[in-house]
Amino acid sequence: MLTAASTALSTAGGLAGASAEKTASVNNYKRQLKIREIEWDRSRAMYGQKVSEANEQLDENFMAASRGFAAEQTQLNDLYNQASVSLQNDFVKIAEKSKYYGSGKTADRLAARDMAAFGRSQALLASNLVRAGESYDNDVANIRQQLKSANRKTVAPVMFKPQPGLPPVKPNTDMTAANLGALGTIAGGVATGLDQYATLNDGDMPWEK
Repeated sequence: MLTAASTALSTAGGLAGASAEKTASVNNYKRQLKIREIEWDRSRAMYGQKVSEANEQLDENFMAASRGFAAEQTQLNDLYNQASVSLQNDFVKIAEKSKYYGSGKTADRLAARDMAAFGRSQALLASNLVRAGESYDNDVANIRQQLKSANRKTVAPVMFKPQPGLPPVKPNTDMTAANLGALGTIAGGVATGLDQYATLNDGDMPWEK
């Protein structure tokens, strides 16, 4: 009987230990879930802040590009305005000179000389305007490229939304196997105790006397 009682006590202690271990596993599981929730909330908050900052930076990028486009357009317009004024001045000058010429070959030669100078001046002016237009196109293309590059750099940190971490493995809280094992151990202890009792009493069980 002492053997059976000792086995029962030992088994009960084992069950208590197994129960405590499973309780600790459950508590640790809950703690890991809470940590995961906190980290997920922090990740979403940080991502939201980055998105807000990215949107502000994108607005600044577009504003900077718009100022660049406006400056280039203003510069080109100024060149065309200057060309228009220069053209008018050249017309005035040639008109003023032409009234002093008389008739004859000399007058015609002087008039032709002035017209040739006027033509050269206008050709140079036209060439300058062509180069100014080409420079405008290149500068605008560079601004557009810089805007694209700046926008890609701005958007890169927020291209991918954060994802929650993998959930922890849920612990096994089923005590069925442990309980069945304990019952088997207790039954085995009782049987061993009865065998020992029978041996000490010449093979007679208590209920056989």
